[in-house]
Amino acid sequence: MAYEIVLDAFSGPLDLLLHLIQKHEIDIHDIPIALVTEQYMEYLRAMEELSLEIASEFLVMAATLLAIKSRMLLPRHKPESESEEEVDEDPREQLVQQLLEYQRCKWAAERLQELERRQSLVFSREPMDLRPYAPDVPPPEPMSMWVLIDAYRALMRRVPAQAQSAEIKGSVISVDEMMETILERLRRWRSCRFHDLVPLNGTREDWVSAFLALLELMKERCIRCTQEQPFDEIQVELVDVPASA
Repeated sequence: MAYEIVLDAFSGPLDLLLHLIQKHEIDIHDIPIALVTEQYMEYLRAMEELSLEIASEFLVMAATLLAIKSRMLLPRHKPESESEEEVDEDPREQLVQQLLEYQRCKWAAERLQELERRQSLVFSREPMDLRPYAPDVPPPEPMSMWVLIDAYRALMRRVPAQAQSAEIKGSVISVDEMMETILERLRRWRSCRFHDLVPLNGTREDWVSAFLALLELMKERCIRCTQEQPFDEIQVELVDVPASA
């Protein structure tokens, strides 16, 4: 089943590389290419397991990382004398420049979005003291698709490994049915943790259906997923759902 998810916070392979660099607290000027390549390929495998359609640009970046990893394994040229300068270029240099440029563009886009948000709060009237109406805590930061995939991988690690055996499988819950099940739970709870919506005692097909249902509900803006701080528990909240949903 081909299934494509498009979110505003999801911007391509460079966005994934920056996510990995920030997650592992890596110096962007000295990237351990072997670690980053392994983590990058794990994300692609996770997307394949969820039947998410992988854009060609992700495969191009995977090939680029593997090429850089191969060049890093080759012996570097050593100068024959002290007066001779090192001429071999670091294979990671071009990738680092792309990441730095992308990071600058992303920062500029966030700044412009913040300025737009501030401008939308400007009204042509006398200033008022709005401090009594200000929330006690800052609003949660928006999340990217990679944070949800991190949560899915963490969920899979919590499930004990089972010996493979032949079995007769019954009916599998479809994504549409799982979407309705999640909405029904959120109508009762209004808000809950991500792991409470994905049953640990279900089958692998149930987990995949539940995860795809969450992504589809986010795409349709029926639910909102937030984190108070990075790496905190993901909270799923019901938004404005039509009565017929």
